Amino acid sequence: MRKRNKVILLIIISLILIIPTVIFVALIRPHSEDITLLNSINIDSGYYNYDAVFGITQDEEGFIYATGFITIPGGPVIPGNGTDIWLAKFDSNLNMLVNKTINGNAYENDWGYVPVCDGNGYLYVVGYLNELGEGNNIFLGKFYCSNLSMIDYITINGPSNGTDEGYGIIYNHLDGNLYVTGTITNSSQGYDIYIGKFDTDLHLLKSVTLNGPSSSTDKGRFFTLDNSGNLYVSGSKSQFGTNYDMWLGKFNTELILQNEIIIAGPTSGEDKGYGVCYDGGGVIYLTGVLTGIGTGYDIFLAKYDTDLIQIKNITLNDPINGEDVAYSFFLYNNKIYQTGVYTEALGGANALIACYNTNLELQFLHTIDGSAHSYDIGGGIIKGLGENFYVSGCLNETAENGNIWIAQFALS
Repeated sequence: MRKRNKVILLIIISLILIIPTVIFVALIRPHSEDITLLNSINIDSGYYNYDAVFGITQDEEGFIYATGFITIPGGPVIPGNGTDIWLAKFDSNLNMLVNKTINGNAYENDWGYVPVCDGNGYLYVVGYLNELGEGNNIFLGKFYCSNLSMIDYITINGPSNGTDEGYGIIYNHLDGNLYVTGTITNSSQGYDIYIGKFDTDLHLLKSVTLNGPSSSTDKGRFFTLDNSGNLYVSGSKSQFGTNYDMWLGKFNTELILQNEIIIAGPTSGEDKGYGVCYDGGGVIYLTGVLTGIGTGYDIFLAKYDTDLIQIKNITLNDPINGEDVAYSFFLYNNKIYQTGVYTEALGGANALIACYNTNLELQFLHTIDGSAHSYDIGGGIIKGLGENFYVSGCLNETAENGNIWIAQFALS
């Protein structure tokens, strides 16, 4: 499954000429208590199309790394690229130091999802590239943290040349390996959950796929690790009669399934697992989205023991029964900080920042609305090295469509 793309185009976007970076003061509407915005940036590729950041991480020196996509429509010499993987490095105050893009040889849509550092000066990015005759292939790249030069990469193509995409990656400090999850298309089974184990030279050590009962849409999305090195993978599995439902699986480091659960909403709509986190003391937290009865998409947040027995869950629905989704979160000081999408009468779907205690009781909820008052997303959220946190995503701006957005806030 390992292969090299001979004609991949690596474009280094000029910080001055191509991507203007503008300091942007977000519109924050507090629902219970104030949080303090420290810095934010809003980045437009200049082509009035969608640009977004999904994943964000920070290394031990305090540098911030973000990945997502930007739109490159092309010109008289270079053909249109669609969206390209975008990767950037910032200092802790969100001053951009370097950025670059990666384009598949089909010049179609290529996305980056999650970056992760190994603590040894290397950065790894998972996503997908669109390649000629093969559709979307899982992309796994290795970069120097110092300047984002790409050291190596692989792409993974499923058996049917269909949609193969990587969504989640984690570095396991206990065994020194990388774990990647996403989806692989099998012509007889639809989308299958994919989990791969790699060494840090990107050599595949082992992989598994999982197919839901109805052979339809099955996707792995994010990881966490417990103290023993067991992997917990979030995602979705297709079921008969309920469309596809939220899924949480537990694996050992040999990728042998130890346990799994299905969480189905009250309708036969779309239920998806996204962020998953271990608290260090025996509790797994999971967030995502459930389709409610008459409420549209509802935010789901739950806690489980390490045997995947549910302790408690809640759902969160906006006042107008619109689209509410939680993508990621982190745990700190007995609080859960979450980001996603929350729909309001004013501003449409807005980027969400919410905080809960560990009993899953909502402490505060804030929304961030772009100037176009359209669809805004909070995609990634991480705790900073100090008493702060960072949120990444996309804000929809007037005459610019979706722009890359990253903000730094003080912890409450």
